[in-house]
Amino acid sequence: MRVLFIGPPLYGLLYPVLSLAQAFRAEGHDVVVASAGDFTRRVAEAGLVGFDAAPDLDSEAEYRAGESRRKKLNLGTKMGNFSFFGDEMADALVDFAGGWRPDLVVYPPLGVAGPLVAAKYDLPVVMQTVGFGHQRWHIEGVTRSMADAYARHGVAGPQKDLFWLDIAPPSMRVLDEPDLWPMRYVPFNGGTVLEDWWSADTGRPRVVVSLGTLKPMVDGIDLVKWVVESAHESDAEFVLSLGEHGRREIDSLPDNVRLVSWIPMGPLLGRASGFIHHGGAGNTLTALSAGVPQIVFGQGADRPVNAKAVQDRGCGFVPGEQGLVKADIDRLLTDGSLRAAAAEVRQEMRAQDPPTVVARRLAELLTPGARPAPAATAPTDR
Repeated sequence: MRVLFIGPPLYGLLYPVLSLAQAFRAEGHDVVVASAGDFTRRVAEAGLVGFDAAPDLDSEAEYRAGESRRKKLNLGTKMGNFSFFGDEMADALVDFAGGWRPDLVVYPPLGVAGPLVAAKYDLPVVMQTVGFGHQRWHIEGVTRSMADAYARHGVAGPQKDLFWLDIAPPSMRVLDEPDLWPMRYVPFNGGTVLEDWWSADTGRPRVVVSLGTLKPMVDGIDLVKWVVESAHESDAEFVLSLGEHGRREIDSLPDNVRLVSWIPMGPLLGRASGFIHHGGAGNTLTALSAGVPQIVFGQGADRPVNAKAVQDRGCGFVPGEQGLVKADIDRLLTDGSLRAAAAEVRQEMRAQDPPTVVARRLAELLTPGARPAPAATAPTDR
């Protein structure tokens, strides 16, 4: 079977679909992940075949410029006319799919070029969630920004999804959709080489701190000002992960803060006592899969919904209006209820079907010339 994945050229939308793409490949299927520009190389680094649907696109620069315009217009989190680069990718994707003829299209919530391609060639299409924050109305809103692309290709509207693959832990599910397939979230944060200090015992609890890839680029690092300036007040070891944009704002750090460039959170969180982060879906779910208590800022985009899901389940909390303070660190490291709830969710996730099982079931259902009835075949959590 040939499976075409749509990977919008932003880390938080591309990386979540790569575990399922790798699972299809491991099951012996032909897989292509469509992205754009430098992000196509991220696909290749994951051991997958990528298709560059917009070679000249600098998606991060475009996103940064778009967020700057939104701030000037004081739009907040209101939905604008932004296709998350689906419009830029659509023409090349339609041409590629017409020649390659995939048997299935898989896309994340904001990868709305997927249903366009599926509708153009009447292909089965499946949506995979990436977090807690995207409801049907959100996908429909982003799809409206693709109106020109639909007109260019003579397509009346998006193809109906066969299923939605939901990676939320069962006790944290927020979607109310009739055709949901549960699937275990398996973190893909990129590859790395283990370093000795990751497993070194310093005699102090380790707290990992990250603002993801987009937040520092757009808003700076004010959210973690306490870590940068006052972490010495706590008897903990802090690992502050920041990319190029965030590091520019730092002159010096307390002795108990280790500044590192981008590191895959999956293996790092396995040795952590707590995680402080912006609330991106990848960080949120990676922490849940590791059973680590969280402090989640939850500002902008889908982050407030992710933060609320964590807080409501008791796995973490959102700092007060004063921002991050020492009392928050103390609570993160000493509140046993946070750790117990996080451990419960980790066990829930481990009991879910992994991507390889889901890939196998989808392949069995999509026999040539047959389309399943979604509600009749969708599995449930065991």
